[in-house]
Amino acid sequence: MWIEGDRLHLIDSALEQGRRHDIDRLLADILAPGAAERRIPTACPSCRRDLIRNTLPGAGLYVSACPGGHGAWMADDVVETLRGFVDEHTTRAAQKRHQLRMLKRLLVVLAILAPVSILLTYPERVIISVVGAVDSIHDHRVTETSWPSRGWIYKTSIPTKGSVIDAHEELQFFHGLLSALDDGITNRLNMDGVLKTRRSPAQYRALYAIYRDKQLDVLERLRRLDVPDRVKPIHARLIRATEQQIEFYGAFVDAKLRDPAVDLGRMLGDPALKTVNMELRTAWSDIKRLFPNLDEETARAIESHFCGFDVI
Repeated sequence: MWIEGDRLHLIDSALEQGRRHDIDRLLADILAPGAAERRIPTACPSCRRDLIRNTLPGAGLYVSACPGGHGAWMADDVVETLRGFVDEHTTRAAQKRHQLRMLKRLLVVLAILAPVSILLTYPERVIISVVGAVDSIHDHRVTETSWPSRGWIYKTSIPTKGSVIDAHEELQFFHGLLSALDDGITNRLNMDGVLKTRRSPAQYRALYAIYRDKQLDVLERLRRLDVPDRVKPIHARLIRATEQQIEFYGAFVDAKLRDPAVDLGRMLGDPALKTVNMELRTAWSDIKRLFPNLDEETARAIESHFCGFDVI
């Protein structure tokens, strides 16, 4: 079989470089049924120069090629060997493609199952890690012109129907309380984030002033609530916790300005911080004592807000 032009060179190059798809295409074309067959020549039909014996390294076969690159002659046994080479290679290539597809599918499944397995095994750790990563992003977003809303994990609500707190005035009080604490939690988290990130002294002061104004608004909202007699002691504790939180962050900023390395751990002995924590814990204990059969949803909503509002 005579191979026209530079197809021999292309096959040779493809074999050496491992370009199997090129080999498949070239050989399929060359070995197609009905390919021209001629009497075995000794010279090139184009330039009449004597053919030279050349090798196809990838297949270990020999052909008689024109030294001018016009073409090459393949004997019948070489053609049959090439046919077998193509068939064998096609089967192996298909197997490799199938194996590659299966590997890719396995990797996709593993990529999905790994985080799911971790989530099912350590749900609290995963949630804490995700929240921590999101909080870290928000910490750097807090500026004098940006005050991101935060604390979504604390913003569960008391059911309007089905709550053990069924006295209208008391239920209304707790709805108003949690609404105010939603904003208070955002203010607290933003100020906490400011103090966890590196800022200039002027920025610390300016951002504390923003926090203080916003938290004073929350304090005013708490004071304007209609407070039923039974929950007045609880309300008083929340007022004091808010006042002391504002005072604590003022002290925290002052300490930060004196020593940039100061963190929350070094502020745990601050009297205002201790008061905030004590008042919130006591208020929650008072609620549980006042409503001993508190339903789970209501309890979760109130406790999560108190936790979110507490500094520690």
